[in-house]
Amino acid sequence: MHIRNFSNTDSCYNFAASLFPLSDNRPNIIFLNHLDVVGVDDVKDWRKPPYSGVIEKDTLWGRGALDMKGMAVIQLMAILKLKKNYDFKDLIKYNVTLLCVSGEETGGRNGAKLICDSFLNELKPVVVLGEGGAGLKDVIPGNANQKVFFVSVAEKKSLWIKLEAKLRSHGHASMPSNKSANKLILRAINNVEENDSKIRFDQTTKMAFNRLGKLVPGFKGFILGHIYWAIFKPLRYKILSSNELLLPMVQNTFQLTSIQNPPGALNQIPGASAAFFDCRLLPRYNEKPFTIKRLIGVLDPRIKLTILDESPEAEPTKPDKFFDYLSVAIKFNYKDAEVIPFLFLASSDNSYFRNKKIPTYGLMPLELNADLMQTVHGCNERISLSGIKSGIETYYTFLTQTYESEKL
Repeated sequence: MHIRNFSNTDSCYNFAASLFPLSDNRPNIIFLNHLDVVGVDDVKDWRKPPYSGVIEKDTLWGRGALDMKGMAVIQLMAILKLKKNYDFKDLIKYNVTLLCVSGEETGGRNGAKLICDSFLNELKPVVVLGEGGAGLKDVIPGNANQKVFFVSVAEKKSLWIKLEAKLRSHGHASMPSNKSANKLILRAINNVEENDSKIRFDQTTKMAFNRLGKLVPGFKGFILGHIYWAIFKPLRYKILSSNELLLPMVQNTFQLTSIQNPPGALNQIPGASAAFFDCRLLPRYNEKPFTIKRLIGVLDPRIKLTILDESPEAEPTKPDKFFDYLSVAIKFNYKDAEVIPFLFLASSDNSYFRNKKIPTYGLMPLELNADLMQTVHGCNERISLSGIKSGIETYYTFLTQTYESEKL
């Protein structure tokens, strides 16, 4: 493997490990992962020490097992297996690179953004495969046993906002008052959470529901596959809310993550209060200004709204030949599985590459369930060793399928 360090400072360590030297100038298949993880503040709730990497039976426990050290291992081992087993006597069209970046959990500026701003000409990515979807069951209404691999071709735009209220009132809590910063911010929280629950479809979600509908027998499948038709509008909410993954694909979401007051005694009425929201917006270029306008319209004018951070705008990736190669690999390693392009509900480093018009897909090529998905950024994060092995085989098959299909 050929190593290229792009940056090597605290919180900004980014490097590539490539099958061939980047100086060969080959079009490059990029396996993208991030080195950082979120912190742990609930150690006592973990069944295993969060940074121990304990292996028990078929399970590896620890922070980052899913997000995304396990994925990095899958990517690396798939490349190494290709290097060991593939006959490179034939002329090879593509390079393959493991790209490890920093700072994804804090917005990607020290990692993916830096790479995309300064090093794309050197990397020459023809496709990027990062985090995103996975294999799931029990997501198809009326067909719970159907195994579906969701491959993200787009993702929601993250928008982190702060609402702040400052209001002079009685300082001592023994003097009740309806005028307080806390009450003002509580009303603002209610207004934000009740704001804009409209269901909207774009080409990505229409394509996803059309393919989902084909997996459901009978008229129910027809309705799901054409849920965006106006005639089915009265049924939409009931059908989409039957699964927690479906409704957020067609709605903006506003999640309250923190409420803060300045330090003070319990009998002291604070003069300031703040609320923080993680908003996830549908990936349309006009969504942010419309959302901010709507929020300002429902907030008390005494509330100050500040945008703390946001992910870049990015058009969805249109499924191409690499999506087809990936689908073949998934179906080869997971019998009876279906593959569906979809809108990832979170945001990731993928958006920086899509912003540069690079085809980018998100997939952890193993089976997950609702219990495991809830451990991402939560306690008891873990991954199965059998899942890692299956993931390695899937990405190895993807690489060999690509090479065999495009020999020079």
